[in-house]
Amino acid sequence: MRILVIDDEQMIRALAEKILSRAGHEVLLAESGHEGVGLFGEQSGDIDLAIVDFFMEGMSGIETLRNLRNISPDLPCLMSSGHTDSPKDLPNELQTKVEFLQKPYRANDLVEKIEDMCNTYCRQ
Repeated sequence: MRILVIDDEQMIRALAEKILSRAGHEVLLAESGHEGVGLFGEQSGDIDLAIVDFFMEGMSGIETLRNLRNISPDLPCLMSSGHTDSPKDLPNELQTKVEFLQKPYRANDLVEKIEDMCNTYCRQ
């Protein structure tokens, strides 16, 4: 599975890439919402799932998800945050195919969440 990780913290991007690569996934990285949306626009047909930081400088996680969904309305997304763990903070129209993972997360928690999401939402 190809996963796009959008997070403004370099350490989080590197950690997610390491964890997900070890689990057998191909990982693309973006350090901002703008970069992530641009990358997704170029490769949307080849990306199965996005992991988006809820709070980022510039384009927020909510804005990023909204822009990703404008390109691909069915994109599954894992929102990640150290500040919120609830979908209630997400506008209703964006809550479909969205899961939350609280930071800091353990490798097993991330892999399990991605596997569950893939089994539930991804094309087979």
